[in-house]
Amino acid sequence: MPKTTWILATLAAALAVALVLWRDGSGRETAETSPLPVAVDLAGHRLELPMNAIRFPAQRRPGPQERLDLALLFPEWTGRTPADADRFDETGGGADVIWVTLAPAGAEMDQAARLATVYARLFVGDPLEADADLGLVGRHLSPEAGYVGEEVWFEPGVVHPFVARCWPLAPNGPVTTCLNEEIVDGVMVGRRFPRARLARWREIRDGLDARLAQWGLGAPRGEP
Repeated sequence: MPKTTWILATLAAALAVALVLWRDGSGRETAETSPLPVAVDLAGHRLELPMNAIRFPAQRRPGPQERLDLALLFPEWTGRTPADADRFDETGGGADVIWVTLAPAGAEMDQAARLATVYARLFVGDPLEADADLGLVGRHLSPEAGYVGEEVWFEPGVVHPFVARCWPLAPNGPVTTCLNEEIVDGVMVGRRFPRARLARWREIRDGLDARLAQWGLGAPRGEP
């Protein structure tokens, strides 16, 4: 092989490897099954999380992080292992997976604040039907305001209520996905979960709070 051709081939191979590493390190989700903890700093908190709970390789590095994206089994609140990989890999994200985002809270409102200042002005139609023991009130949001096919479910008569906005993944499709956002010690905690799990909203809220407290953020529900 001519020397020039060999050099060009070597450079091309190195570039390809660098591109793969760049993608893995900055944006592509990769599976991780190691439960070993990694210590990260987020919004002034020192957190120790298992690596298999963190979705992106760049966020599994110790030190400061601007954001953490997690995938956790429900109701175990654990990351991926070889034994339960199939539960993570179900089509549509899997009914057993809760997607969690942790990011510094800025000037944005959590959903309890949005309920009072935004959502309540956009309710249309009658309250949605629900089981008596659900403990939530459901309302449709106005499609004219851009919330096409969306619902809000909220805990009535509570100063800091649980609030979830739910939406369809396809136009005119069924409502499949819900999001609850809450500020915990200066960190915006986002919980994205299947609409089918809404009846277990207390477990989704309280269970994640307890797990985050173990990792170094906030306290379990009901504790100071």
